[in-house]
Order: sequence, then C-alpha cells, then structure tokens
Amino acid sequence: MNFEPDSFNKYVGQENIKNAIKISLQASRMRKEPFPHLLIHGASGLGKTTLVNLIAKEFKKKCITLLAPVIDSSETLYEALGKCKNHDFLFIDEIHALPRVLQESLYTAMTDRKLTAKDKYGSYEIKVNKFTLMGATTELGELSVPFRERFGFIIPLDKYSIEELKQIIKMNSDKLKYKITPEALADIANACRSNPRSANRLLERCRDVATVLKIKTINRNIVDETRSNLQIDRNGLTTYDIRILENLAYKFQMKPVGLKTLALSTYIDIKAIENNYEPLLIELGFIDRTTRGRQITREGVLYLAKRNTKDN
Repeated sequence: MNFEPDSFNKYVGQENIKNAIKISLQASRMRKEPFPHLLIHGASGLGKTTLVNLIAKEFKKKCITLLAPVIDSSETLYEALGKCKNHDFLFIDEIHALPRVLQESLYTAMTDRKLTAKDKYGSYEIKVNKFTLMGATTELGELSVPFRERFGFIIPLDKYSIEELKQIIKMNSDKLKYKITPEALADIANACRSNPRSANRLLERCRDVATVLKIKTINRNIVDETRSNLQIDRNGLTTYDIRILENLAYKFQMKPVGLKTLALSTYIDIKAIENNYEPLLIELGFIDRTTRGRQITREGVLYLAKRNTKDN
C-alpha cells in the first residue's frame, strides 16, 4: 500500500526542514523562478523520495525521475533534460552513483542552462530550460565537491523520534482500516530502527497476522508474533545484527577487528555494515568504533548473554 502523504501538512517529522522548504517554495513562486537545486541526504527509508514528490506537487510542476545506477550514457541524461519544461523538476535518486563525467556535465546545466555534448564532429552546446535538479543520496561524501556546491539546498534528514513514529504508524493503520492499541504502537515504533519505512513494513506484516487470526485490532500479542516470525527483537535488531555481535564477542574474543575482516567473517557487505547495522548497534551502546576497528562493548556482551539465556 502507498503510505506517502499527499501534502506537507501530513508529512510527519523534519519540522525545520519543512519550514525552510515552504519558505523557498513561496519565494520562488513570488519571483516566478525555479525552485533551488536540492540535494537530500540521509539513511534509506527516512522519506527522501517522499519529500521530493511533495515539493514538485506543491510547485505544480512535472517531476522526471531517474535512478543513477542505470544511467549508462550521457544520452539518457540529455533526453531527460530535454523533456524538462521551464520550472520542471529532474529527480536523480542515488545520485552518488552518477559517474563523475556525468556529474561534471550537469555543472553548466545547473548554473548556465547549457549542456556540452559531443558527436563525431566534435563538441557543441545544447540549451536547456530553467529546471530544478533534485538529488537523493545515502552517501554524500561520494559526490564531488564542485557538484555538491552547485546545489542551493543541501538537506540532511534526521532520524525520527518515537513519538513521530507512533504518529506515522497510527495514521497508516487508519489507512489500512485497522485499530491499533497504544502498546502495539509503542512496540512497532521501538522495533523499527527510527525508520518510517521499516515501521510501515512491520505494520503491514502485523496486519497480515491480524487478518489470518480474524482480529481487527493490532495489539501487543500480534506485534510480538510478527516480530518473532521476522526474527526482529524489541530493539529492532535482526539476525544480521546478532551475527555481527556474536562474531565480535566469540570469534574475535572481544578484541577490535577491522571492518573488512568483520565483513568477510559475517558474510555481510561492508557498506551494509556501515549504513544498515552499525548505526543502531553504536546507538544502543553494543559496539564501539575504535582506531583499531570495531569492538563489542560490555553492554553488547550482556545483551548476548541475556538473549542466549532466553533462547535456552
């Protein structure tokens, strides 16, 4: 089900960012100018694409969407820009994956509304309409500095508070036409890693369990059964998180270990460890990042001990 809000009023969280965007939207309309080029960065599932779609909708202009990893030639980029009319939006998701040569080709398009193209006869310029480039990335550092500096807005999305997550879950349970108890709201919010997308996914799986049991109210028992089926604990830790902790505790005997070695030992991609698992483990105080590598903490060892006791 599509849980995307259809207006800024229904977009929960990121209050300061929303206010800044609303001001720029109003100012751009008053000056009859395109919205400033916008770069949004943050973890997956925080609402980057949702925010982009809302901006285009509020501005009442078309938004052409491209996925950077599948842009294999400059022609794809030029074709998309050619479809942009004045004040339209070009959204490039995972923009950090855009090859440097294509990042560079966008410089003049963003500032001077020109593109430099090449054919067998040499180079030539193509004029483009006054468009807004919007990019979303989970890896801001992978973009070249000159490219980043051409964005008028660089927005970091923060993680969501428990109260904001509960508000999102309640709103979306209403869309699903299911009641939900306050305890179940809190349990889902605590188990979703501060991430609205994860919260919505867990909510939908809870609905599946409730449907099979022919219950129209999602309660704590439903959430517990759903988490158990998905192997997600109350803190939102998954089997991959546990694998990382167990390797650090038992295989490496609580000593610091390099990220590459940890990835090889756990069969988990380095980027996945850095972006998906490590942040929560550090937040919970279960691991530390030291100059010599990742190391499990006393709290992490105690967590494993309690978990193993429950399993037995």
